[in-house]
Amino acid sequence: MSEVTQLFPTKPEAFSSESDLYFDVWERPAFFSGTGESPNYYEDPKNKHVVRLWKDKPTSIGLVGKNYKLLRNRELCEGVEDTFMETMTDEELRGVTRRDNTSYLGGTSIRDYIFPNIATDIGSERSSVAFRTIIVNGYDGASSFKLYHGAIDFFCTNGMVSGSYDMIVKRHTKRLQIPNLQSKLRKSIDIFYKQADQWRHWVGKVISDEDAEECFKAMPNISERRVQQLMRQFAIECQSHGRTVWALYSAATYYATSDAGDFNVRETDQDHTASTLLNRETQVRSWLNTEEFVALAA
Repeated sequence: MSEVTQLFPTKPEAFSSESDLYFDVWERPAFFSGTGESPNYYEDPKNKHVVRLWKDKPTSIGLVGKNYKLLRNRELCEGVEDTFMETMTDEELRGVTRRDNTSYLGGTSIRDYIFPNIATDIGSERSSVAFRTIIVNGYDGASSFKLYHGAIDFFCTNGMVSGSYDMIVKRHTKRLQIPNLQSKLRKSIDIFYKQADQWRHWVGKVISDEDAEECFKAMPNISERRVQQLMRQFAIECQSHGRTVWALYSAATYYATSDAGDFNVRETDQDHTASTLLNRETQVRSWLNTEEFVALAA
């Protein structure tokens, strides 16, 4: 019997059709009340609600404009996964995992893929870095569909979002289509491997506590209290990585991805933890472009 050549990668278990993100959503008219003891209700001609069932009760998770095009999580995620299948090899896809989270009752949905077989050696026995991709979909009208690429340190389980060059944004409009992401994805993987040289340099670049503190103070929207918390985490990271730029970076990425201890997210009835952590990652990404960090890491 002749051998059969496999033309396409095997579909990973992580790309299953079962997910808490795949809840149904509907568009419903928006109304407002008039005045008086028994006010009439009037339809808002410019807006509509995005509604889901929450605890068996129809609940609005977004007030959007009339031209908003509903992009359901399943449609988005399965479209991106098709791109993974078309772009990546069996070896690159092997072992991929995913994590699903929501904020604001599903008004913001976040899926994080980790590809352990797309990994790079940065010259540290205490770090193992692999490629990751994040999908963000918002039903609140203000959010867009976003696709981020970055890395994760398996030793510390810290996520790292890369620069804006590897972020794709498409607004929810009538013309929205999931774009062909193949070339963008391949380029992002190439950039991930090239960043290894930079990370190796950070692993070997020794700095002082004073350098670290001044650099943390340059982080956007940072308080003095948060700087001191980051300095405590820096001291912890130094035990594993030495007093280096990589330890500094690891402290920042720990803050960005940890909901514990000093960096605990104060949860409210708004259910915002997942969105808050993603916002911290983008805050750290902006910090990497500050003059202070660039000079210290050079």
